[in-house]
Amino acid sequence: MGKFEKFVNSSSKWLNVIAGFGMFYVFIVSFADIIMNKVFKNPLNWAFDSISLLAVVAIAAAIPLVQINRGHIEIEFVEKRFNHIWRKIIALFINSLGIILWGIVAWRSFLYGKDILEAGEVSMSVGIIIFPFIWFQGFCAIFVIFVLLLQAIKNFRTEPK
Repeated sequence: MGKFEKFVNSSSKWLNVIAGFGMFYVFIVSFADIIMNKVFKNPLNWAFDSISLLAVVAIAAAIPLVQINRGHIEIEFVEKRFNHIWRKIIALFINSLGIILWGIVAWRSFLYGKDILEAGEVSMSVGIIIFPFIWFQGFCAIFVIFVLLLQAIKNFRTEPK
């Protein structure tokens, strides 16, 4: 379990670095586009397409580490009313639902990316190939599945509080 946990944690941190670069890119290009449009009356034609695609990368790459850090909303006050056995069962149920959901996201992302590739679809303004961004979303969903699986296993290995 130690190697799997180390792999999941380090991969999620690297994906978060990618997310950070994606958000930085979105900020810089948005800022540059505003300056070019308002000051020089010459907007960046490619800005909308690239910002949209890099925002997908930034959001998808950040989700695994957010899940590791439990940075999402949890309803703990209800859960604390149950004994430790029921808490483990509820956590397993929630993790299982999450694994199913993210499995569907990954599966559909790869299928949709394949359809986009076969259709030859590109972005609206400048024709950026978009299927790799959709596949990247599916790739990140797989890491969310790994995180949920790791959390489910760790939940059952911990002693009751």
